[in-house]
Amino acid sequence: MKKLIVLAVFAAILFVSCDDTRKTLHDNYLEFVMHTDSLEVVHEAMTVSHEQLKADTRTLSDKLKEVEETDSIAMADLQKHQMLLKQQAETLNKLKSTIESHSELKAYFMSDSITVTQMEQQLTDMEANNEEIAARLNQIKTELKTIEAEQEALKQTSDK
Repeated sequence: MKKLIVLAVFAAILFVSCDDTRKTLHDNYLEFVMHTDSLEVVHEAMTVSHEQLKADTRTLSDKLKEVEETDSIAMADLQKHQMLLKQQAETLNKLKSTIESHSELKAYFMSDSITVTQMEQQLTDMEANNEEIAARLNQIKTELKTIEAEQEALKQTSDK
């Protein structure tokens, strides 16, 4: 009888500890969602900056084409900028998809159909995704600043 009682107590403790693990993982997931939301805000701001710089690049390109004495190096720089902006647009679209996939997981993650192991793996994947998103957004921000500075120099050259 004592063995049965000890086994029942052990099972109850195990059940309660699993519940705590699940709750902790849910809380961790919600923290990752908040982090993803902040990355989404940064992503949107970066997209706006990207689109503005893309429009500025087109305007500068048109302006340089009108000037007869346009430096071929300046045109090559603009073409390089346009290619980089195109690559950034593709990257921003991929990052947006990843960000959206995190929010789509909420119903599944919060349900009881997912195991603790699956939850832990999902959190690990989300952390890696968020780190990748943050790194790529920082890289794009740096590239945009470089393009903007180079184009400012080109504008000053074309105005002379």
